[in-house]
Amino acid sequence: MLSIHESLEPTVRGVELPPYGDPQLSALYWDARHARVTGAAFFDWYLDYTRLRGIFLQELPAPSESGPEILDVGFGTSEIPSSLFHDGYHFVTAIDVSAESVRLAQQRRSSEQKSLQFLQMNATRMSFPDECFHAVFDKATLDTLLCSHQGAAEAYLSEVFRVLQPGGIFLLISHSGPAERLPYLLRLNSAQEAIRPWKVQVAQLPKSDGGDLDPHEGEDDRANSCFWLFLCTKPPVNSESF
Repeated sequence: MLSIHESLEPTVRGVELPPYGDPQLSALYWDARHARVTGAAFFDWYLDYTRLRGIFLQELPAPSESGPEILDVGFGTSEIPSSLFHDGYHFVTAIDVSAESVRLAQQRRSSEQKSLQFLQMNATRMSFPDECFHAVFDKATLDTLLCSHQGAAEAYLSEVFRVLQPGGIFLLISHSGPAERLPYLLRLNSAQEAIRPWKVQVAQLPKSDGGDLDPHEGEDDRANSCFWLFLCTKPPVNSESF
């Protein structure tokens, strides 16, 4: 399987895109890609809402008149924020570094979806207050950051941990498994203690609906047949460890 950056074409309709993976030009890259490739249509990396709906309904707090507050990071042209709204989750904030992504999302938003927010924001420097979200969702954003700059990935994960309420969950969908992603999620200090002491549960998500994964396959073998779900729970207040 091609990695994200290998699968992106350097030109779209004959127009050269800014270099992929350059942290200084990422907004320009995604502005150009969204405008020239997907237009106003929905497009979801990895898995669409129909494949993820059961996970959301199982893991997110039940919707009410006051919440939960959900953050979707790097939504691009995904239908997930709108689909969550239709399932009763009316307090969804979706951020993206691309102004074009935000413009297209706001254009698609219906008049009844006024509580659905689309904001242009750098995920490594979020402007939200501490502990303001019950859940954060990421599908391919961490993977994309790791294609360009590991420092950006660390800043991003620190921001996710900061904006989550105690007991909140970080739902991460990645093309890489535990051996490659857990070191970033936990980040051990010199004493081998986790700086971000999530309780992490890991599951495999088949890339197609063709059946269950073979439990006898190794992680390398499964890399071509599945995506990985990391369900990371932030420790509740006064919790010493999990």
